This record gives sequence, structure tokens and C-alpha cells, in this order.
Amino acid sequence: MGNQLTGIAPSQIFPVEHYLTDVTDYEFDTSLGSTRFFKVARAKYKEGLAVVKVFAIHDPSLPLKYYKDKLEEIKNRLSSSSNCLPFLRSTLSDKAALLFRQYIRNNLYDRISTRPFLNTVEKKWIAFQLLCAINQAHRVKVCHGDIKSENVMVTGWNWVLLTDFASFKPTFLPADNPADFSFFFDTSRRRTCYIAPERFIEGSMRQSETVESSDTSLLDAGSLKRGELTPQMDIFSTGCVIAELFTEGHAPFDLSQLLAYCNGTYSPDTVLNKIEDPSIKALVEHMLQKDPSKRLSAEEYLKQWKTKAFPDVFYSYLKVFLGDFAGIPILPSDEKIARLKRDMGKIIETLSSSDEKQDGCKDNNNGLIIVLSLVTSCLRTLKFCISKLAALEILLMIAHHIPDDLILDRIIPHMVHFISDPFPRVRAEAIRTLSQTLTIVNSVPRSDANIFPEYILPNLANLPQDDIVLVRVAYAENIAVLAETALRFLEMVQLDHTSTQDAQADSVPDPNVQYQASYDDELQNLHGMIQQKVVTLLSDTENIVKQTLLENGITRLCVFFGRQKANDVLLSHMITFLNDKNDWHLRGSFFDSIVGVAAYVGWQSSFILKPLIQQGLCDSEEFVICKALTALTSLIELGLLQKPIILDLASEIVPNLCHPNLWIRQGTAGVIAVIAGNFNIADVHCNLIPLLQPFIKQPIIQVDKEPILLNVLKPPVPRPVYDYILRSSLIESLFDNLQDRQLLRNLCRPGHKPSYSQPDSPGLAQLLRKLQSQGMTEPDEDKLLLLKDIMMKQQQAKSNPNDQPPPSPGPDNPNIPGIINILALEKESPVQKYHADLIKPPELRSDASEKAPRKLKKRSSNIEPAMMNEEWKSMFGTSEPARTSKAPQQPTSPVHPAQDAMATLNAGPKSPGPTSQQGGKSQPTGLSTLGPISMSQLQAAADGIPEKKPLAPVQENRLPPIQTLVATCKLELSRLVQQKREQYVADVTRKTLIEEAAIETKIPPSSWKPKGLLVAHLHEHKAAVNRIQLSHDHMFFATCSSDGTVKVWDTSRLLGKSNTNRSRQTYNRQPGRIKALTFCQSSHSIASASDDGSIHVNRIEAGAPRFSLLHKTNLDIHEEGFAVDITHFDTGSQSVVTYATVQGYLVGWDLRAPGIAWRLRNQSKHGLITSFAVDPHQCWMAVGTSKGAHTCWDLRFQLPISTLHHPTASHVRRISLHPNHPSWIISAVQGNNEVSMWDMETGARQFTLWASPSPPLSQTQTSNHAVHGMYCIPSNEHSPSFLTAGSDQRLRYWSLTNPEHSGIIAGSVNDPPIQPAVTYKRRLIDGTEVIVETYDKHRGATNVGESGRQGTEQVPVGHRNVITDLGVFLISPSSAAVATTSQDGVVKIWK
Repeated sequence: MGNQLTGIAPSQIFPVEHYLTDVTDYEFDTSLGSTRFFKVARAKYKEGLAVVKVFAIHDPSLPLKYYKDKLEEIKNRLSSSSNCLPFLRSTLSDKAALLFRQYIRNNLYDRISTRPFLNTVEKKWIAFQLLCAINQAHRVKVCHGDIKSENVMVTGWNWVLLTDFASFKPTFLPADNPADFSFFFDTSRRRTCYIAPERFIEGSMRQSETVESSDTSLLDAGSLKRGELTPQMDIFSTGCVIAELFTEGHAPFDLSQLLAYCNGTYSPDTVLNKIEDPSIKALVEHMLQKDPSKRLSAEEYLKQWKTKAFPDVFYSYLKVFLGDFAGIPILPSDEKIARLKRDMGKIIETLSSSDEKQDGCKDNNNGLIIVLSLVTSCLRTLKFCISKLAALEILLMIAHHIPDDLILDRIIPHMVHFISDPFPRVRAEAIRTLSQTLTIVNSVPRSDANIFPEYILPNLANLPQDDIVLVRVAYAENIAVLAETALRFLEMVQLDHTSTQDAQADSVPDPNVQYQASYDDELQNLHGMIQQKVVTLLSDTENIVKQTLLENGITRLCVFFGRQKANDVLLSHMITFLNDKNDWHLRGSFFDSIVGVAAYVGWQSSFILKPLIQQGLCDSEEFVICKALTALTSLIELGLLQKPIILDLASEIVPNLCHPNLWIRQGTAGVIAVIAGNFNIADVHCNLIPLLQPFIKQPIIQVDKEPILLNVLKPPVPRPVYDYILRSSLIESLFDNLQDRQLLRNLCRPGHKPSYSQPDSPGLAQLLRKLQSQGMTEPDEDKLLLLKDIMMKQQQAKSNPNDQPPPSPGPDNPNIPGIINILALEKESPVQKYHADLIKPPELRSDASEKAPRKLKKRSSNIEPAMMNEEWKSMFGTSEPARTSKAPQQPTSPVHPAQDAMATLNAGPKSPGPTSQQGGKSQPTGLSTLGPISMSQLQAAADGIPEKKPLAPVQENRLPPIQTLVATCKLELSRLVQQKREQYVADVTRKTLIEEAAIETKIPPSSWKPKGLLVAHLHEHKAAVNRIQLSHDHMFFATCSSDGTVKVWDTSRLLGKSNTNRSRQTYNRQPGRIKALTFCQSSHSIASASDDGSIHVNRIEAGAPRFSLLHKTNLDIHEEGFAVDITHFDTGSQSVVTYATVQGYLVGWDLRAPGIAWRLRNQSKHGLITSFAVDPHQCWMAVGTSKGAHTCWDLRFQLPISTLHHPTASHVRRISLHPNHPSWIISAVQGNNEVSMWDMETGARQFTLWASPSPPLSQTQTSNHAVHGMYCIPSNEHSPSFLTAGSDQRLRYWSLTNPEHSGIIAGSVNDPPIQPAVTYKRRLIDGTEVIVETYDKHRGATNVGESGRQGTEQVPVGHRNVITDLGVFLISPSSAAVATTSQDGVVKIWK
């Protein structure tokens, strides 16, 4: 075929994509280059990318069918060859012949010059596979014909594929005409030649061959037997490729050199001498022999050069193992990593052991590099987190067995790549693996001197700000190791630079290796980069990150930074960890780490350590105290504390010898033993033993023996006593009383029992009885007094600082830090006020107008005009009088009061003055400002206070008109005062309006108690009534029901003379069951929420009994859920309907915008929201959930402030706010009819109403009844009263001030006709006041509803079903009525 093409010239040239139009399943992607022989393109196929070679047909007489069949035969023969890639498809048309094969990105020629550069083992592995590929082809009688580095494909994991079998190219080429060579073989234009010498023939031979075959060449090309390829030709070409591989891309021949080699005038030894491996050199020389008969077959080369050029492991393990990954089916990357992870132990054992037999050195264990290439080729295409974690583990395993330069070149970049992986677990594991891998490196090439500051640390820069805590924890865990390794790298490079500096002094320096800077500059740069990350981690929002950094290498960081920065950076940040009162783990970690830091900083830190240790010794968590004692022991052993400090600390910790905690006693004994061991005998007997006397049973000498000291200690204070005292709020009074009791015991004669006086405080007496019942004895009282200071500090540390009122300055404590005592300053020197009151003082309206002119007159007479510069004139006015004679001519112009007061007016009594718009009164006369104006005058001027007429009007008439000087700054100040006053009035007005709208003003009198008289029974609803709401004016109330209706009832008609038992209006256009409703916009509208997610806001028409829909919204049931509770508040600028949804959303819906004003999300772990209440001042909101959680939200910052949980995690039924205590909430929960009052600031349960036969505050025995509706009756003088009703169908009245006045107002229909008497008693249980409802065993009274059921009345007095809600409305100023609703749709009105 080739003998007939060189002279054919194409008539028309088309691009390569033109020929792909006939092949529909291949889509053109890009051109890969074209020659006169072939046009090559890359195409997209359904199975991946493919290479398409196009031979344009310009001569139809060519016998292409023979060559097509030949290619099909080669494909079939090589189907089982793992290292051969024949053309997989060929098509023949009138326009062109197309050849198809798989696309491989890199060939050997490109791979030689691509990073990471191939090392010796990889080159041998490629040469070995190339010989295997030749052997596989020759064994099936296939010769390639055009072996060159461009036709040897290398995958990403160094698997070799021999491709582009050229059976259609000419076998013999003329030696005197390079045209055929250029046309068929020099596709790269490099002029390199890989063709065997015997394929070049002289021109006479070529001519005779052409003449003999001219008659048959076009008809039967198969008859040219003389032109067949031989295996020796491929062997020579393979030798050229191997030589190029081992000489870094230098081919041994070009065309002219090969022709000269044929003639014996050229030798390739110059190129072959560059091959360092002698076995490889001998192999290539043998393959490049000119005589074909002397060349061996590929199989023989593989056998003879086994263990010489190619390691034995290539034959026994790698070829078979890696061949499984090259076979079909092609495995995905995740599956490859899973198999490698499973077999990695065997791989390392096989490859490492074979190399160790040769040399036993780690640097020769390079067989794993071939497996490493397979691993790294899969990393960027991994999809699953588990596969990426396994890949990191494999990389770390391989890193232990390969040289350092390969770790830095092959493994580190891939680990850094995983630092930015989307999976947080992978990022965290990549940090750990990276730090462990870098510690393995023991030598750093000069080219990688700056790998940390220029590559590793910049890629880790974003980790301290990572969104996932797990990643930041991993970085904190390993940053000390990274810093230590970076310093070690820097020192290794500096040492290498110093050792080679002299050797390179006389030689020419390598321009590719440049040492960047001095050691000090590099170290300072490294310190700066690490310091920035460490400070960020030490300031992290999550304590676990700080704790991890402390527990993992804080001492290493001290060594890295040096003494000065360890003190300035690390210690200064560590100290702040003790301020975290919520995380005792962090405080404990501080004391674990402080010893190492202090040991490195030195004795200079002793003055800092003392207060830190003291704070740890009085920590609220006993575990932290143990840690502090352990740290103190180590500091004393290291000699970091001086003797005076040790003695002070010893006197503080000795009382811990009677502490109930065994660990604390042992830790204290350890400290004392170490002190005794470090002190001399005199110090021990004079200073230490006297401190121990109150705590030991008998004298001891060997104080430095810890077991002996522990053996002679007195019994500790009982744990219940100790804990109960710490929880008590009367701890100070208790210790005072214990001090008095101890004094009485000391004064009492031996053998006599002292008589103790009863404490005045009932609470203290009860506390003493409680302690004595828990086992407190008189010796325990003495021990408690010894522990007084420690317990007081612990109790103070446990208590919230906000709970204690701040100290107020007074005569006893005039100087308190942070507080300015105005009273004390007033006595020393009068304080002059330089501000104006926001509220006008009444004295300014009378006295100021009289005194001000006289003072000014006296001052102005003594002041002479002075020269003033321009700046002073613009600020304080001019010295010349300003004429304002035109001012009285504008009586109708509006004048600001401050401007009016400061204006210049005619002082004559008969001169007309300007009148104001309000009433036409005369404006005040002006004030002369030649002298300074007092603040009282300024206020008078700002208020517009009229001046009184002078006492001598005749003299005033004779005087010329008074002209006033007005300073610019004073005029501006007067305007500012007036502006602030107007703003203050507006704020007060707005606040008043909000309070009037939010706080219910119509409340029954505190002495009112319902009598239980049923006055109305309303049964219009057809299903359960879910909620009742009263209007602000108590003119009507509204009910919502599961029947889908909202009804409005007129209170005057229900209780008036008309006695109409019908609702005023009904709204039934909202689908679903109406679960909640509220009045909004001054009771003119009703907002109702349904379980289908809709919320309707309807306006109540004043005249006609109908509703008009104002607003409507539909919630997303799947995302938000329907509203479970709803309320309304008005901020002045916003009318906000607030609702809570099933999915935990708290949403503020502004009816005036309209739109969502704010949206909050309660944590789902707390349970479903069941009820909420909003503070009247719109500052905070309380939310109750189904799991007993009560969460307080700050509506200003929209953040949760605190969360408290019910001890039994009971379902919260209803929440309201306490009228007297701003931070208290009233919560009704499921079980025992419990209603509790909680302090959201302290989390304490202050008061509880308990109507259950179960023991009060019992957490195990509960009844199923719960309060569903409650109403609080506030009282200014006493505690409020309550009305409650719920599942037991009873209406109760609770008096917190006088529990005996409490009672059941209305019983249930299901109650027996005769019931025992009910009594209510107050009890104190665990610090909580409880009013308990109890039933007498003997009959004491009839049922409340008994008299109502006597007679012929058909309507029952009590409810038959669960009471769902209740409301109270005023009938008259002195009486009120109660409305209750139930699940059977009944509404009852009671008096």
C-alpha cells in the first residue's frame, strides 16, 4: 500500500470532522494533528473518548479491503493481550477509511518530560511491560512495524499499552530517498528514527522489486511476500524506545544517523553511555545490534535479564496483580481503592521483603512506587467518603516504606488535595495523615526547602475558619506537630546549606536551586504564620477546639515559639479559658497544660500562676479542683513557685483534708507531701505541721509520706451536708450561726451539753434541722467552719453574678471600683450640672425668669468688648450688638421656643411683642449675652419662659432698647435640648401606647373570687372548643372550634337583661379545624389559625354582624407545619401576629407591611412547640414544648437566651407570664394538675400548684389530669391568685397569699354527689413553695354543684368533658365572670 501512495496528490482537502459525518455514533471533539498520511481526531463515544484516524481516499483503485481485513485479524489475535491496544474498529467508505481505538491521554514521549518525573524503578517497570507487549504480539504472529515512543501509551498508573499497529505501512524504505520515511513514519516531525537498519534498502533493489511486482501490486497486494515484517525489526525499535526512556528523552538515532549506522560510520555509544544502570545499557546494546540474527526474541530478553535489569517481583507479583486492574470489566476508582486496602498488608510484605533481601535499606524499597501510582491515579475520581478515608490510610502505609523525596513529590500533594474535600471527615483525616506523613520525612531536598511556608501552610490557611467543628478539632490536634515538623525542615535545610556552602564555594552554583533567605528570616516568617493560626484556634467559639489544642502539644508549641512568645501568645490566651464557667472540661485541661507551659516560661511566671491556682482551688467543679491540685504538685516539684507563695497556697488548701471528695483529699495530701519534701525541717515543723493539727487524729513526723498522712486524717464532712450547704442561699447566715454554736461549745464546761438558742430566721432553723437530719454532728460543724472560706468561694463561683444585686455606694462604702459615688463627691466639692433635664423642671417657670436678668445685668456691666478672631466670632458671636428691629413686624411667623427665647426683643412695656401661634401671648424679652449664661437661664430660654416685668417701669422706659448678643454655640445647644425633649416625649408616648395595648387594664379586683354560679350554658359549637379570647374592652369574647367556625359573643347580652344565649357573629369560611385565635388591632380584628396551615385575619364590623377578610396566608405544611398557638402585639410601627408552628418555627407576621417581620427556629431536640407567651414590652418570648422544655428568646437580637427543662419532661400545656416578677413564667404541664412558676434567669422552680393525690413534686407517681386553661388575677399588695381548669373538668380558685381561701369553684358532672372536704396547705419542698390540694377522709362538705342539681334543672352545672380553656371578663368594677370551654363544644359562664 505504501509503495503506491507517495506520488498521489489530493485534488481537494477536507477537515477531519468532515469525514466523521458518516459515523453517527461518534461525535467530533477536537483535532489531534494531521499529516499527509493520516488525519487524527478525538471523538466522543458512548463508552468514552476515542481516537479516530482518517485516511482520505484519493485513488479508488487502492486495495484497502485487504488492509481492513488484516486489521480485523490483528484485533482478534490481540484480544487477550493486556498490554496491546489494537484498532478496535475500522470502516471503509468511498471518501475515507477510518480507524478507531481507545483514547489514552499520555504517551511515553510526553510522560518522560511530565512531573512527577519517572524514577529508575518506574522506568524499568515501563520497559518490562513494553517487552511483555512485544512478546504478547509476537506469540500470536503479529508484528507492529512502527514502534516508537509516541505509540507507547502510558496510563496514569504507569500501565503500558502498545498501540497503532502499522501492518499497512511499507516494510522496506529507500535509503537514498527520505520521502517515504517522512510520509509514513515521521509524524512528530522530530526526525527521530526507530526503524531497524535492515528495512532500509538500496535504490537498485527497490527498483527491481517494483518492476517485478508492478503488474500485480494493484490487484493482489498479498503476493508481496518479500515485504513482511519480522520480530527482529520490532526488537530493534523497542531497544531505541528503551534507550530514549533511560536517557531522559534522547533518542539514539535520527534518520541520517541511522543510515550512517547502517554504513558503519556512526555509533550510538554517545547516547547509550548516559544510561546509568549497566544492566539496562547491556540490554539496549544487545537489542540495537545491526545484525538481526544476533537479536533475541522478546521472551528471551525477559528471561535472560530477569533479576539483572528487571526485579523478580515484576514477574512473580506485580504483573499479575496489576493486570487484574487493567482487565475487563474496568473497575471504578472506589472499587480499586477497596481492593488495595484489603490487600495492602500483603502488598507491603511482598514488595518490602523482596527489596530488603537485596539491600535492607528503606531507599531501595521502591517497588511500592508502582502501587502508589495506581493509588494516586484513583484519588481525584473517588466518590464515597469511606473510599477517601481508605485512600489516605493507604498513602500513610506506603509512606513508611518509600524514600523521603518520593513522599514529598508523590504523596504530600494528594493529601493536600484532600484538605479541601467536601466531606468533613475526609478533611479532618487528611490533616492527621498529613502531619503523620511529614514526621516520617528525615531529609529535605534543597528544592523543597520552603515547602511549609509556600505550600503546606497556605493550603491549611482556611481550616481554622472551617464551618465544621470536627475539622477545626483535627487542625488543633495536629498544629503542634506541624509546627514542630516545619521547624525541623528548616533546620535540616539550614544544616545542609551550611555543610555544602564550603564545597560549593569554588564551583559554579546551580541556577535552579536558590536559597531564599537567612535562617532567622525564615524562622520569623514561620512563627508569624503558625501564630496566626494558633491564636485563631485559641479564640474559637467551640470549647472542644481550645481543649484539643491544650491537650495535644501545647508544650511543643512553647518550644516552637520560644520563651517570649510562649508567654505573650500562649499563656495570655490560656488564662482566658478560666473565665468560661460553663465548661469545666476546658478549665480542667488548662490545669493539665499549665505545668508544661510554665516550665518552659520559667520562674518568671510564678506571680501569674498563684492567682490561677487559687481560682482553680475554689472552682465550682470538684474535678477541676483535683486538676488544680495536681498542677500545684508538679509546679512545686519543678521549683517554679517561691516559698512565700507556697505557704500562702498551703494555708488555703489544707482545709480540703476534710473535704468529702476522696480525690481532693488525696490531691491535697500529695501537695502537702511535696511541700514537706522540699522544705527543711524547721519550715515543716514551724509552718506546715501547725496547719495540719485540726485535721489529723494524732501527731505525725513524716509529713512527706502521703499514705501516712492520709491514714491519720479525721473523717471528712458528709457529702449530703456539704452539697446541701452549697445549694442553700443562707450560707452566710448558717456559718455565722455555726460560729456562735462553736463559741458556746468552747465556753461550756467539759461533760456538759451546751444549750443552743433557736435561730431567729425560720429558714435558717429549717436549714439546721435538714442538715442535722442528714448526719451533721458537732465535729462536722467544726470542720465546716474550717472549710468556710473554700465553701464561700465555691458557692460564689456556682451562683450567677447577675443574681446578686450590685453594691450601692453609701456612707459605709463610699469608694467602690467601677461606681462613681455622687454623694461623696458632692460633699467634697459641689458638682456643677452641665446638662438640661428632659422633663421641664417646675422651678424654671418661676424662679429662673426672675433671677436670670439680674445676674446678667450685674455681669454685663463689668465686661468690656474685646477683639476676637474670625473663628471665635463664628463660634461665640461678635462683640458688636446685633440689630433686630424687624422682629416685631412678623407676628404670624412660627417661631421655635428656643429661638424665640434667645431672640432680641424691645424691652419697653408699650412696644408690641410678637405673638405665638398657640395663643397669641407675648414672647419673653431677650437676655443680654455679653457675659456667660447659666444653665438655668439656658433652660428658661429653651422652655420659652416669659420674664416678669421690671420693678421700675419708668426707668426702663427711659433706657434705650436692650440688644441681645446670641452666641452660635448656645443657640445650637438650645436647639439640641429642645430636640431631645421632643424625642423623649415621643418615646414616652409610644411606650405608654404599647403598654396600654399589650397589658390588660381591665382586670378584676384582687379580692374577687367567683362563687361558682352558672349563669349561661352555650352549645352552638358542634365540636370541641379549642380556645377562648377576650377583647381588650371586655365587650365580647371569641371562641374557635374544631367544627371550623369562629364565634363572637357579646358579653353584655349574655349577662344583661336581654339574656340572649346566642352568638353575635360566626365565621365559617376557613377550612380545617380552628386551633387558635387572638384579637388584634385594638380588638377590631380576629386572627384565627387552622390545622390546614391557613391563617385568616377578619375585621369585626361594628354595625352588621358579619366579618370582612383583611389578610390571609397559607403555611407550607411540609416545611413549617400548621400553627399551634397564636398571639398579637403592637410595637407602634408594626402590628405583628406571632404564631408557632409544628415544625418549631416562631414567625412574626406584620399586618401593616404586610410580610414576615422575623422568623425564628426552635431546636427540634426540645420537642414540638405547644404554647408560647410574649413579654408585654416585646423584649422576650417564652416557649413551651412537648418534652417539657421552656426556652426564652430575646426578640431584640432574635437569639435563644436560656432553656430550662421540667424534671419529668412533661408536656407543656399552657404558658403565661407572671404579672409581678418580670423574669417568671407560669407553666401548666401534663400530669398532677401541676402549675409551676419558674424563674427564667436562675432556672429555679419558685412556686407550684398541685391538685393531685400523688406526693407533691413527685417524679414517679403521677396522675393523668392536667390544667388546660388558667387565668392569673394580679394583686399589687399580695401575691396573685389563679383560676385553673383542665382534664378533670373542675374549675379551681387558688390564693397564693392565703391558701386556705382556695377551693373548687365548679365541680364535674361526673363527680359523686357527696365529696369529702377539700383543704389547701402550703408546703416547702426542696426550696419550692407548693400549695397542695388534699381530701379529707371523712365527709366534710357536699359537692359544689350539688345545690345546683337539686330541682328540675336539666342543664348540668359542671362540665361533662375536658375543659380546654377559660377567660375572665369584667361585669362591673367590683365583679367579674368566668367563661369556660370544653371538648364537647359547650361554653359556660360563671359568676
